[in-house]
Amino acid sequence: MRISDKAIDRIYINSAIRGSEFQMMTDHSHNYYELYYLRHGKVRLCVDNQFFTLQSGDFMVIPAGSNHFANYLAQCTRVNIYFNKEELYDAGKPFMDFLEEVFLTPILMQVPKIYRDSINGIIDSMIAEENANDSLTSSIMKLLLRQLLLYCNRYCIFRTESDAEKKVDKILETVRYINENYNQPLTLSALAEYAGFSPSYFSKKFRQTTGTGMKEYLTDVRLAHAVNELLSTSHSITEIAMNSGFGDSNHFKDIFKKVYNMPPREYRKTVLEKYILNEFNKT
Repeated sequence: MRISDKAIDRIYINSAIRGSEFQMMTDHSHNYYELYYLRHGKVRLCVDNQFFTLQSGDFMVIPAGSNHFANYLAQCTRVNIYFNKEELYDAGKPFMDFLEEVFLTPILMQVPKIYRDSINGIIDSMIAEENANDSLTSSIMKLLLRQLLLYCNRYCIFRTESDAEKKVDKILETVRYINENYNQPLTLSALAEYAGFSPSYFSKKFRQTTGTGMKEYLTDVRLAHAVNELLSTSHSITEIAMNSGFGDSNHFKDIFKKVYNMPPREYRKTVLEKYILNEFNKT
């Protein structure tokens, strides 16, 4: 085992592409913390003799002093963020409540597909700041890392079980399936069958795992895509409804109005006019 006794003086980040032919020579540890993010691909991480399989959009929290190594199962783009725990404390107190729990043991976090652009944007900003590496880098990196962890707290699904304890987390597999097939006619019975559970058990387990019901989660995913299409294209409301998986434009309008307190057409007009006004005021 390789042990690093080097200290770091600020938050560091690096990104690399690894192929399945890449092999780490041995496991290693270091006296600072690590966030391991898999942007693309599939990798098997061993942390303190626990095995975790990461896929695109997964984070792994690696505590300081933990022995770990990676086995790349496909071509991957991975990101490593290194930091001291003190970077996340102010006057001896963690900047957010759940921080102490997160860094006690290895934790796997999944970023739902609809939120990955937000997460990747922060990571890109950190990489750009790493390249800048000037007198302000240390302070800016601290702000960006905190923003990243706040977004993870808001969007990520946390998972503490290792592969050894639970070979396949069927609920998380189903969440992935929903994120990638939201525009298809998904039903409770079909998703329960996909997970290998009865509909009643699946509903209960889904809520326990994600904190929300399956139908509510599916609606949120579809609405997120619908809003993005509303503001970034000139597609008709019917086209957007179909593209987002609602199937019926009237049903889509009813759900949209219930959540956003206005019809989708009015929402598009209001938001875009506000954006244009803000851009005009900047000039």
